[in-house]
Amino acid sequence: MNNYLSSSSLKAQARGQLLGKYKIVVCITLLHLICTVPFLLAISALIGGGFFSMVILNSAASFLFQLFAGFFTAGEAYVYLKVACNQTPAIEDLFHCFRDDSQKVIRIQAVLAAISVISSLPAVIVSYFMSRSFLAILLNASSGNYGTNSALLVLAYVVFYLLGTVIDIFAKLFFSQAYYLMLDFPEYSVSRLLKTSVQLMKGSKGRLFYVELSFIPLYLLAGVSFGIGFLWLIPYMEAVLANFYLDLIKKRQEPSV
Repeated sequence: MNNYLSSSSLKAQARGQLLGKYKIVVCITLLHLICTVPFLLAISALIGGGFFSMVILNSAASFLFQLFAGFFTAGEAYVYLKVACNQTPAIEDLFHCFRDDSQKVIRIQAVLAAISVISSLPAVIVSYFMSRSFLAILLNASSGNYGTNSALLVLAYVVFYLLGTVIDIFAKLFFSQAYYLMLDFPEYSVSRLLKTSVQLMKGSKGRLFYVELSFIPLYLLAGVSFGIGFLWLIPYMEAVLANFYLDLIKKRQEPSV
């Protein structure tokens, strides 16, 4: 039986590993935000309000942004694997996967982005019809049919949104170890990386989900600090997740007793 480290043990390890490294990891986090947030805002500003732009362009833009952001996600995996191995990362480590493994990053992220976009698409489509229905209510306040249709659309939106969110969460849990594996096993193909991630996560999806949920109180505190706290919280979370991977793969490689 594998005795994995508890959430509190993983956090204690991460805190110890980050001592003396907060200056560099905070700079890396800030650089990550500077590189990705303006791109996301620019895409949002370019999307119009028509049906085609609302659904097609929004989905395409989301897919492209996630592809771009994948390079930084993989770069952060590299940074925090170094932290978890008691090495000191460098600023340029964030861009490691722009130089190495770029094709693998694109293909892994394309799978994750496609799942995310497709799972959210029904809710996006329903939200468009919701906006049209609410506009019709404003223009035809005396008609009761629009109100009934709007209630059904709201219900459909909630169902599709929740279903899409669950699918996206499960996909992220299944493939959560892909970038760490890519860095540890550069000889693996993309299909093998994804399959190995799924295999590693058998029996550990709930454990990882619990670890991530345990950060919610810190998220709330970071929000109260006008976002400044995230510069500390994100490195902390990423270090915990890197330690989760190392513990996971170490235990899976140990012979069963």
